[in-house]
Amino acid sequence: MRLTAFSASFIAVLLWACQSSPKGEKPGPDAAHRLLEKIIRYTGRLPEKATHQTKFDTAYDAFYAEEMRRYRVDLYYRDEKTGDIYLLVSRPAPSLTVKRVATGIQMHLEGDSVTYYREVFRTWKMPEPELAKKATMLFEKMVRGEDLSPYYPQNSGEEEYIEFPDPYTQFDVEKRQWVSSREITPEKLREVYQQ
Repeated sequence: MRLTAFSASFIAVLLWACQSSPKGEKPGPDAAHRLLEKIIRYTGRLPEKATHQTKFDTAYDAFYAEEMRRYRVDLYYRDEKTGDIYLLVSRPAPSLTVKRVATGIQMHLEGDSVTYYREVFRTWKMPEPELAKKATMLFEKMVRGEDLSPYYPQNSGEEEYIEFPDPYTQFDVEKRQWVSSREITPEKLREVYQQ
């Protein structure tokens, strides 16, 4: 009888843990489009001649509408307690074979305004099956607030997971962009490779 009561308790705790573990879901096309509209000027590349200060000018609307077509929302999760939204977005990466790069994002909306935006991680470019597996794992850890530093490039050994942040490059929440102590930033690298 004791074993049965213990087993029942163990199973109850296990089921509770599985239910309380947040999982992302793929949003519908309309919801994904609305989310991308709100973040594309942060996560997308800068138009030629634009700066981070001018990228919201209406002159760049057509550029960002086109840029949005390259991105997809792979996973979405909304924390009911905090209202924070977590996204995993990806885009094609320059490569001889089909590869993508994913970005894990934490954000908060007040009405239509993005009041908080943070790119938590950006992966290395990978073939889609590898990216889906690794990025999903990173996304779930991000949502649970777990430490991602074991997956940073300086800590992951030969296995590639996260490209940024690294020892030189961090995401600046105030500026809503990656900043680097090196002369070449992730945005500059992306611009060079996408041209």
